[in-house]
Amino acid sequence: MSPLPGWQVIPDGWAEAHRPVVEQTLQSPATVYRISDGPAPYPIPPGWSGSTIVWDNFNARVQEKSQRAGDIVVGDQPITQRQYLVVCPVGGPKLRAGERGDVVHVIGRELRIIDILGGTYEWELDLVCVENLTQENPS
Repeated sequence: MSPLPGWQVIPDGWAEAHRPVVEQTLQSPATVYRISDGPAPYPIPPGWSGSTIVWDNFNARVQEKSQRAGDIVVGDQPITQRQYLVVCPVGGPKLRAGERGDVVHVIGRELRIIDILGGTYEWELDLVCVENLTQENPS
């Protein structure tokens, strides 16, 4: 039973109305790259990086998910990874997540997208990303 007859708890257009508020919290310039499928060309052309820009000229908000941080051992090699929530504006291109997920360059870090969160009312795009610290600073 509704508290008030004919009244909606969440009115039509609610998510769209809140997007400008979220977008004001996105302060870090970001770029999303896609790692090329297939092998590198031979010989490698000058300036070839193996990636292409998927999304550029947007701002994001980054928050470390420290409760998901951890050190693991794979093949007798210790691996240190950190997970981040990267919040982006709604309406960008279709991104890839998972093992071959796109890479977000933000706050001086390279964060691979492992999950794209969805929901009923979307006023922001939430990306769960991982940073492999072991590969960033090899010894």
